[in-house]
Amino acid sequence: MSYNFSESEKKWRQHWEEQGLYKTSRQKEGEKYYALTMLPYTSGDLHIGHWYAIVPSDARARYKRMCGYNVLFPMGFDAFGLPAENAAIKHNIHPGKWTYANVERMRKQLKTMGAMFDWDTEIITCDPEYYKWNQWLFLKFFEHGLAYKKYSPVDWCPKCNTTLAREQVVGEDRVCDRCDTPVGKRELNQWYLKITDYAEELLDFAGLDWPDRVKTMQTNW
Repeated sequence: MSYNFSESEKKWRQHWEEQGLYKTSRQKEGEKYYALTMLPYTSGDLHIGHWYAIVPSDARARYKRMCGYNVLFPMGFDAFGLPAENAAIKHNIHPGKWTYANVERMRKQLKTMGAMFDWDTEIITCDPEYYKWNQWLFLKFFEHGLAYKKYSPVDWCPKCNTTLAREQVVGEDRVCDRCDTPVGKRELNQWYLKITDYAEELLDFAGLDWPDRVKTMQTNW
């Protein structure tokens, strides 16, 4: 007798959702625990790498819940940026339509995974109701002299027409990890935050049960 796993999984996912099993109690007393995993980019379908990143956070969140903690484990979508716009141009579709279609598809895929996300706390970073708070925070940084502009060199992909993080420049030939185009340098006038003003506080690991290698990585970042 074969096991129809897809039918069984669908049944129990629906039951868990109807019961609100993973919803975070807003009134529950006792210790609280906040779990967070990386929000996926709305670039298309999920792949095994997404689940590889989510599993440890999901396992930790479940463990904490079994230990009696009131666990908040949100999920959302990192939906801003030129990569999404470039993909929309490539597919000849409006960026908003492209992005939200990907959100719908990826949400279904994430729910199929069965992780204990509280979907009542979902965020989408291109939603004005979300990014208005980013803007508010930035204004506070600016008002307190923590946000400033200056010219500095950046890695630039001429095909994607965007700056790249160091991790996105790969190989000895220094090519873009998305399109394999050779990456050059460009001087741009950019916004900065005065994080270095708080360097000593950021390097104070007292009370943090982190492995030494992680502390070293944070120090050298």
